[in-house]
Amino acid sequence: MMTELINLARPEHYLPLMLILILVCFFSGRNLLSERVRQGNFWVTILVCALLVAQDLVENYAQLDPSRRTLRMISSITGYALRPAAVLGFLLVIWPTRMKRWFLWIPVLLNALLYCTALFAPWTFSFNDDYSFRRGPLGWVVVVVCVAYLILILFIIHIRFKDRRAGDTLVIYLCALGCMAMMAVDVYYGGIAIVSAILVSCMTLYLFLRGQDTDHDPLTRLWNRLVFYEDCRRQKHTVTAIASIDMNGLKRTNDELGHEAGDRALKMIGRALRSIMSRKILAYRIGGDEFTILFLHCNEEEVQQALTMFQNEIWRVGLSVAIGYILRTEANEPVEELFRLSDKRMYEDKRMYYQLHDRRRSR
Repeated sequence: MMTELINLARPEHYLPLMLILILVCFFSGRNLLSERVRQGNFWVTILVCALLVAQDLVENYAQLDPSRRTLRMISSITGYALRPAAVLGFLLVIWPTRMKRWFLWIPVLLNALLYCTALFAPWTFSFNDDYSFRRGPLGWVVVVVCVAYLILILFIIHIRFKDRRAGDTLVIYLCALGCMAMMAVDVYYGGIAIVSAILVSCMTLYLFLRGQDTDHDPLTRLWNRLVFYEDCRRQKHTVTAIASIDMNGLKRTNDELGHEAGDRALKMIGRALRSIMSRKILAYRIGGDEFTILFLHCNEEEVQQALTMFQNEIWRVGLSVAIGYILRTEANEPVEELFRLSDKRMYEDKRMYYQLHDRRRSR
């Protein structure tokens, strides 16, 4: 049987097998991503895809002889049960959270139970007298489940990566849409094209996440200084305002409470900045306790509203920051000059804070 299975391997099996081997070698013994739960979900996807390749080989083997009807029935049920699980694996990679997500497996389980009914009723699929495949009235349930997961993937991409640059996230949208297209190919022509699509998507997502880790400050998860300079160059025609932010009292916090307390304060500032980030509002940690915000296509009201929300969050957690911002008044005004002016206003705000603070301490 093993020799027959090897002989039945088609070109469409070689790509997923190669991708599985590459991913296994790549992830074995290494925690390369910033969130462990994310890497664990990669393993779930790889395992399910490997099982789907094996299932397709067994089904091809069983199709050769009508006496293998039972084997073909079981392998078909397995394939229908595993396809939504493979798509769910990709969803779990896209959506790394420590909250309990057991409910996401309910459609997979119900889908598997439904297709098990093929053992005694032709509701989902059956085989004709000539051993040809026949889809039942409920035979499209697996497609519905997979599409529902893929739509959820698109939604999670939109929510999770809303503060990313549009060009960066486009490739992830294309991966999800590509999985939809390959699932349609499987439905109409048979095969496991969706497996290759999911594996390629996982590799692409991994490279995307690694790139995001490289572009982000590891402490605050904001964009780093290099990305700030790059965005100043790329967005020089769309920047309408710049804000400079500096934490008040970081040195005192470090001296009196230790650097761990200082890091916690910087993390809280990063969290507050991330809460106002969007495609039009980009926040960066450019060094120490210095932060910068680029506003793209924003008017003064939008700038003030975002800074007020940020300031309220900072006050809520008991911190203090100095803020200075400048609006662009001329289209050809250099971004570097805007940054210099916002920095100047921020230091004026900081100086006023320490003057007031010192007077209070002297009383």
